[in-house]
This record gives sequence, C-alpha cells and structure tokens, in this order.
Amino acid sequence: MTQDRYDVVVVGAGATGSATAWALARRGHRVLLLDRAQEPPVQGRDVVRPGHADVARCRLALLSHQWWNVLEHEAGERLVEPTGCVEHGPVEALRPLVETLLVTSVPFEYLTGPEAEQRWPGMRFDDRAVVQPAAGVADVAATLAALRRQAVSHGADLVLGADVRRVEVRDDAARVHVDDGDHVDASVVVVCAGAATAGLLGGVVEVPAAHVVRETRVRADRVEALPSGIRPWPAFVHRADPVAHRSARGDLGPDVGYPALRVRGEPTDQGVVLVHRTEPAPLGATGADAAPEAVATELVEYVAQCLPGVGVDDAGPWVTERAAGPMVLDRVGRVVLALGTGLHGVALAPGAGQVLADLAEDGLGVPRQVGADDDELDRSRFSLAALGAGV
Repeated sequence: MTQDRYDVVVVGAGATGSATAWALARRGHRVLLLDRAQEPPVQGRDVVRPGHADVARCRLALLSHQWWNVLEHEAGERLVEPTGCVEHGPVEALRPLVETLLVTSVPFEYLTGPEAEQRWPGMRFDDRAVVQPAAGVADVAATLAALRRQAVSHGADLVLGADVRRVEVRDDAARVHVDDGDHVDASVVVVCAGAATAGLLGGVVEVPAAHVVRETRVRADRVEALPSGIRPWPAFVHRADPVAHRSARGDLGPDVGYPALRVRGEPTDQGVVLVHRTEPAPLGATGADAAPEAVATELVEYVAQCLPGVGVDDAGPWVTERAAGPMVLDRVGRVVLALGTGLHGVALAPGAGQVLADLAEDGLGVPRQVGADDDELDRSRFSLAALGAGV
C-alpha cells in the first residue's frame, strides 16, 4: 500500500465511502480509500430531495444539501440539475411526508391533482401532489468522480482493484487484509461495502443480514404530440396506493385502471426514465417478485395512462440491484460502518460522509466542537442499537 499506517482506511469507494474519504481528507487526516472495482459502474441519475417521510432521513438530507453545495463549488461543476420533485398519491399515502416536511420546515407546495396537471401538461396526477422546489436529479457517474477527485485533491490515497477480504481489530490498530496477502493498518477503519459488509466484519461487529432491492427501468421519450411550450417536467414519485385510493373514493368506487405500481420518474433531456423498486429481500433470495419483463409491461401501461403522448423506448428493460435494509451510521471501537445508504444512491452521500467522518474522528480521539450538531440531526437514530426501534 501507499504507506504503512493511516489515520483512517475507508473500505468501499462508492458514493458514501468516497464522501467519507473526502470529508476526512479535507479535515487534514491521512486517509486511504480502497475499492475492489477498477472502474466505477456507469449509472444514470438519482433523485435528490430534501424532504423524506422519516424525520431522521429528512435531517440527513438537509445536511446533505449543504454539502452538495460545497462539493459542486470545489469540483467546479453542477452535479445536481434543479428540476423540483413532485410526490403524488392519495391523501393518506402522502400524510407522513407532509407531517415531516412541516416538522423540519422544508419548503413545499400542496396541490390537488388537477392543479398539478395545469402546471405540468402531459402528466396525470393522483389525488394530491407535494412539490419540493429545491429537489433535483444528480448525475451518478459525475458525482462519484467528483467525490473521489476531491478526496485525492485533499490528500487521500485512492487504490482501485484492492479486493479487501476481512477487517481485523488489534490492540493498537485496525488491520485491513487484501487478497494478495498484503495488509494496511489504521487507527480507524470505515466500512462502506454494501452487501459485502457483513462478510468483511465477521467476528468483529455483528451486523444485520444483507438485503437488496431490484429496480426495473424503462426509458420514455417525449413526442411531438405533447403540448408545445410546456415547462420541463420535474422528477416525480407516484406513491400509488390502491387501498387508500379505494377508501378515499368511497361510494364512487376506485378509478378504472388505477396504477398498481409505485413509480419514480427521473427526467432526462429527451424524456423520463421510469423506475419501479421491489420490496427489500434477503441477498440471494429468489422471492416472489414479478419478472422484469412483467414489471416493464406494467410500466408501459403506466405510461399510457399517466403520461399520455409519450412513447416507450423499445430497448430495455434495465434491471439493477441496490443494497437495502435499515440505515446504519455507527461506530464500534475502531470500526465505523455504513449500512443501507446505497438505497438512496448518491442523494444522501454528502451528509452521510460527514456523519461517518465525525464517528471516525471520535475513534481517533478528536474532540467534537461545541455546537457542531446545530443541524438538529439525531445521530442516534442511525445507530445499531436503534435497529430494534425500526430505523
């Protein structure tokens, strides 16, 4: 390795790991960032929004918003395209989000479906819509490249193609073993390895079993039949809920063809990418989820009903998996670990990296500044001890 001993070794150079290395390096620590892959996978876009239905994640998103601005300033490029985000669905499906936005003072608009349709012709909305104007979509590949580049510019060492096999905690250090028999020591190790984390920390830290979600994507392109002069479409999340919809309709009965899928929309220059995410399942489980082709068919039907005048690209569907499960940002002795952050892609990475850097500095014995927690983020909500409370 580049040197014999580091303050912190970060295992996993995805968005969260790279953000952690960036945060620690800019604070003056000697940092080594390791990843198994030689090159980052090329991915599309992630929706970045300040408001979430959970207060703790909303606070983390607000912290991330601050550090997105810093990252873009340092990188000298725009990484998040401001599009706004509309989450729509039945009133009851949106209630937790609205309550959290009120508690956290995140700016939003609350519209009826017809009001939203007047604003964005060509889109069809559910009963109510929550608009977050400060939201946008992030270029995943550009963000990951910027995080790594800034970490290195602040003094971090980056080694790709390093297949880490296990983490060992010794009396005077934490030791990271790699596949060629080499190792590197550090005062603290931060593990951001997704589904591989449990295997790397076997016998060191007991972590929840790895879960994944499967995302099926189709690309929809706008066509000339759309009204001319319409404003750019926002990112959107359709929280379709047939039960809540049926209850709200009462004696009128549910609308014919009400969508069965929850769908996320990521706008592009040509149109929008539609995404359906399965429920989390244990890693390697076959599960009872529908085949990607069946999900793609339902997404095509969704386009016909909710985005009339838009055509679906014949290519695809594209299927990817993300590590899921409860979000954990915690420290056990010399080991700091992140779990469940991959579910949000790059969206929460800048804030999560700051939290993990704080935890690493706790392990290094760096005094925490008085008043440093003025972002109101309750870090205990992301602890291993809080798993029983359903983080």
